[in-house]
Amino acid sequence: MNGMHMHTLPGQHARNSGSPRPGRLGEFPCFVRRATEQTPEQFASNLFELRTPTSKVDPLGLAVLLALGFQVSRRTVMDGVERVGASHQGDEDLVSRQQFAGFPSPSSRPPSRGEIVELAVHAIRKSMPSARPIVPLSGGKDSRLIFLGLRSLGVRPRVLLTAGSARHSVDALIARDIARQYSDLIEFVPSRAWSGDIERWRHAMTSFESLEHGWFVPVALRARSLGGPVTDGIGAGVLATGSLMKEEAVRLWKQGRMDELAEWTLQHAAGVGGEFFEEARRVGLPLASADEVRQEIVGALFALRNYPNPLGCFSLFHWTRRGIGASAFGLLGRENVIAPWMDFELCKSLLAIELDEAIQHDWRDDVLAALDRTGLPLAESLPPLRRRPWKSLQGVWTWRRYCSALPPQLRQLSAVCERTSGVRKTFGRAALSAMSMLLGASEPRSR
Repeated sequence: MNGMHMHTLPGQHARNSGSPRPGRLGEFPCFVRRATEQTPEQFASNLFELRTPTSKVDPLGLAVLLALGFQVSRRTVMDGVERVGASHQGDEDLVSRQQFAGFPSPSSRPPSRGEIVELAVHAIRKSMPSARPIVPLSGGKDSRLIFLGLRSLGVRPRVLLTAGSARHSVDALIARDIARQYSDLIEFVPSRAWSGDIERWRHAMTSFESLEHGWFVPVALRARSLGGPVTDGIGAGVLATGSLMKEEAVRLWKQGRMDELAEWTLQHAAGVGGEFFEEARRVGLPLASADEVRQEIVGALFALRNYPNPLGCFSLFHWTRRGIGASAFGLLGRENVIAPWMDFELCKSLLAIELDEAIQHDWRDDVLAALDRTGLPLAESLPPLRRRPWKSLQGVWTWRRYCSALPPQLRQLSAVCERTSGVRKTFGRAALSAMSMLLGASEPRSR
């Protein structure tokens, strides 16, 4: 895998100093290359630390990543390398590490609504750093609840960071109004022009766990440049609103139609799209078949069958823990991240809520009812603003220059990518930069 190495942006550190706290849900990844089925050859907290000159791409791992936009199970994009659990510095053996990686059992009974509020506030209190934290704030529930929980405990954030501007983004508009109510300092972080350097850094930091988070990169880079503790709203919110918590998916699950549910999942995933896959296979790139991808999803779903809310668990254990988790614990610098909605006791308790109850009632609404006195709506309830920021001409030029230097196989895929729009195009660009790194293609440096 020639050319595959850690990328550090100017003024950025590849990893912040300090020892990461082990995550009992496995959100701190630990990667292992196996010499045999039982014996680990080497552990690493980042996929790039296990690279060798002869490393090969795992066709199924890459296909799952492209199809879903995130990885599932223990698989990675590198052949012979698995994700087995928490990144914890020490001499623990494989069994200890696997215990960190294991999914928790739910509590013996579901929590009452009052208990949910207590657990949520306690999760924030337990995660409190000694220094005032930076709080990325959007117009959604998760970050607002963290902000309100901190303020209820008498903690004033060091600064609020929000993506975009109040002229162009509903999220930024609401974040601005919350900051004004509490007289807190807020900084609007502008988007960045597309950059191959930043894309390579992003994939390196997140170990190819996800194609998402392009929108979050500017906020992450700003938080890293400021230094110190930073909050993130990833976690148990998806138990109520995950991608499979939809009527059709629930029906297929209850009827035991697992293959159809896997196909439904693929059809509704924000991956690269069918045309991209067809072209990638046509030009000979190493990708597993669509049936193999479906069976990988079926296996991940089947493993959750004993949970009261298996479909919410899929999002928590695979999308959040593997995908969104890569955003906070990779891009932000895992040593500094505060993620109360990944709190082990909170998650164990929420996991006891049955599927039907979870889909009918979002546990976060109970916490909002107890903490939120702003009177401000959530971004999801408002239409998008009509104004749109101008596209960066520099980003367009850099992208075109980047594509022109790709090998013929990937250059043909870039044409497919440009024929799509919206999320598909965004994920397609992320997929191209990831595949270029994995396949060892030479890439132009951004200027």
